[in-house]
Order: sequence, then C-alpha cells, then structure tokens
Amino acid sequence: MSRLATDALDLLCGKQLGEGVYRSVFECALRRDWVVKLETQDSDKRTFANVHEWSFWDKYCDQSAVARWLAPCEKLSPDGRILLQQRCDPLPLDYHLPHKLPAFLTDIKRANFGLLDGKLVCVDYAFVDMTPDKRLRVAYWA
Repeated sequence: MSRLATDALDLLCGKQLGEGVYRSVFECALRRDWVVKLETQDSDKRTFANVHEWSFWDKYCDQSAVARWLAPCEKLSPDGRILLQQRCDPLPLDYHLPHKLPAFLTDIKRANFGLLDGKLVCVDYAFVDMTPDKRLRVAYWA
C-alpha cells in the first residue's frame, strides 16, 4: 500500500470494531456516527461485498418496508473497497431477538444486527436476496 493510501486510512479509520471473512470494520475517525468497512480480499479474489451492500441500499432506501431493516449506507469509494455506513449500537446480551424477519435477510446471526435509534437493523447485508421478499418468515438465528 502506498504511503498516501496508508495516511488516508489512518486519517479515516479509528479503532477496529470487528472483522469478517471479507471486510474489517472500524470507527470512523471523522464522524462518530459512521463506521468504515474495508474490503480485505485481494484484487483477484474480490467479493465486492461493499458494492453489493451499497447497491442494495441505494436501490431500496426509499422503500420503507425494506429500508427500515437496514443500517443506512452513506458513501462508497470509487473502486468499492471502502464503504461508510451509519454506526449502530451492538445488541445487548439480553436483547430479545425477533421470531420473524423479512425473507430477504439471509445471513441471520446476532453479529450482523445492531440497534439504530433503538430499532433493530441489519448491519451486514452484502449477501441478501437482491429482489427482496418483504414477507416475514421464521428467523433461525445462528
């Protein structure tokens, strides 16, 4: 990574909040209400998780039946390796997980959800059904 890229990431990223198979998530050093999602895969193995998440948000952000379940995305870098998203609070250990969720949410695990203004939202929806079925179905939490 170039010195310029390293400086830019050091300026943008605060403390690391989490890490998955395809991305790492950091506090946004410039805005406390955002997180920074960095794609961690090499160029030849990219999954474009940030691009998928951004595309889904961009397509459905005006449809309240879908958007109410999602952490809003704010910005995507030109090559899709950096995504800025609204920061959500982690679910408290005693949080009562819902029995049903919309069918378009496919990766149902506690770590993929958080609270935004006290409401449950999905914070990792890179691999959702891109043509969302909004009907509620039984959620089998992993």
